[in-house]
Amino acid sequence: MKIVLLGAGGFIGSNLVDNLLRETQHDLVGIDREYDKLAEVLAAPICPAALARWRFHTADIRTDMPLVHAAIREADVVVDLIAHANPSMYVTRPIDVFDLNFTQNLEVARLCMREKKWLIQFSSAEVYGKAKSEAPYLEDQSDSVFGPVNKQRWIYAVGKQLLERVLYAHGESGELRYTIVRPFNFLGRRIDYLVPPGATGGPRVFPHFMSALLSGGQIRLVDGGHARRAFLHIDDATAAFRTILDQPERTRNQIYNVGNPDNQLTMVELAHLMAELFEELTGDRPTSVIESMSGAEFYGEGYEDGDRAPPDISKMRALGWTPTRNLRDTVRDAMLFYLGDRALSR
Repeated sequence: MKIVLLGAGGFIGSNLVDNLLRETQHDLVGIDREYDKLAEVLAAPICPAALARWRFHTADIRTDMPLVHAAIREADVVVDLIAHANPSMYVTRPIDVFDLNFTQNLEVARLCMREKKWLIQFSSAEVYGKAKSEAPYLEDQSDSVFGPVNKQRWIYAVGKQLLERVLYAHGESGELRYTIVRPFNFLGRRIDYLVPPGATGGPRVFPHFMSALLSGGQIRLVDGGHARRAFLHIDDATAAFRTILDQPERTRNQIYNVGNPDNQLTMVELAHLMAELFEELTGDRPTSVIESMSGAEFYGEGYEDGDRAPPDISKMRALGWTPTRNLRDTVRDAMLFYLGDRALSR
């Protein structure tokens, strides 16, 4: 099978490339603006036969669509991972977020329709919005609730949801063969670049906490850190992707939650767990102080958040996949990647 990975250089993409090159015989074509994380993957020993199945193009779908179209034309399956997934951008550059996450990704879907290719579209757990109950999210039943229009933080979530709805409509009409993946807080090596000490905004919660622990800076909790999330080990996530990839007919025109409902905690609890693991892994007592900041202070005006219910993963379990890594091991493995030589042992 020939697979085109759009967004191959990101956190999820680089881990998929790593897994697919080492454990399958598929031909891979990666497309992304960034290559740094892939350089880390390819620096590790990989057999020459596997490398012969790999090609990469430095490109941006916003300006290099002819190249993307040519790659899609030769593919069997197109995996679309491209998105702006940076909360500070949602409030400072909402139009850019919507353009990439919806408009440009819709163009990819249209090319897949034109060339009659299977599209595996990575979406987001944020399509469910703000939880209204503790009941797990069901892909085909749960309602979505978002904040008011002046809370621009939700433009990411509604852009992702709108894309899903358009793909669903094309699938119902028989024009598109798709599978939608809703990731629930994947965590692991190469998740993000670490941030400068004291920085606000930027990437996801883990690199902020990790940077603070490494520098001795403040661990900043947005709005008290009461938001709840369920984390999934990146190796469990790649196994879930392989499960979908290996069952093309069963997963046709389906949506799947991919997460671990057992790995649930608040951001306050995550901060304390990471501080505890930091001391266990390095032998050094953390000097970081935990403090709270408002969402407006940390990300900018227009930010809002809420609790998130855990995913129901019955549909993925029916395919034969189940997560295997508990919460402590998931966080520990991610921290080890960034600790490097500071870790006492692995």
